[in-house]
Amino acid sequence: MSGMMRFVLCLGMAVFFAGSAMAHPHVWVDSQYRVTVNQADVTHLEATWGLDLFTSTSLIAEYDVNGDGEFTGQEKLDMVEILQSFDQYGFFMKMKQDGADLTPSEVRILDVRIRDQMLWIRLGVELPAAVNLETSTLSMAFGDDELYFAMEPLEEGLVRLSGALSETCTPMEREATETSVVFWVDLTCRS
Repeated sequence: MSGMMRFVLCLGMAVFFAGSAMAHPHVWVDSQYRVTVNQADVTHLEATWGLDLFTSTSLIAEYDVNGDGEFTGQEKLDMVEILQSFDQYGFFMKMKQDGADLTPSEVRILDVRIRDQMLWIRLGVELPAAVNLETSTLSMAFGDDELYFAMEPLEEGLVRLSGALSETCTPMEREATETSVVFWVDLTCRS
């Protein structure tokens, strides 16, 4: 095949895939925030992603070099390095404090593992300042504005609470106006 024909074929495929990308996401991610509330001030939390089976299978085949069903040593380091590229998208986290946008001061990958043939990622999230849940509302969602990733809440909910105050705190779902967000969860610990 001539170079010109390959170029035309590649261009046609690129246009096709670009059009497809606009139509629907390519990766589905089960996502959740985990908040430990031992006191009203929250300075950090965790987020969890579970990648869809197709994406997980592809990544596991590529990075679980010894095929033992675990990421260890260099395999884990390589997988973390690949996933670190999502930092440029803020790991698709959407947060607000009392309605104003809130950007985490740091997000780091705490763990990457294979469970039930799916790739699970655990993220540590540091807030720029403590959010007092007795006087403020912390709103959380996930969303990819480019719509390549469908960020869906885990079946058990978008926010999972633990800690001494978890029974007194209230996570309330509300509809999102953004196309990329399924819904928001507003978290307060007001009595």
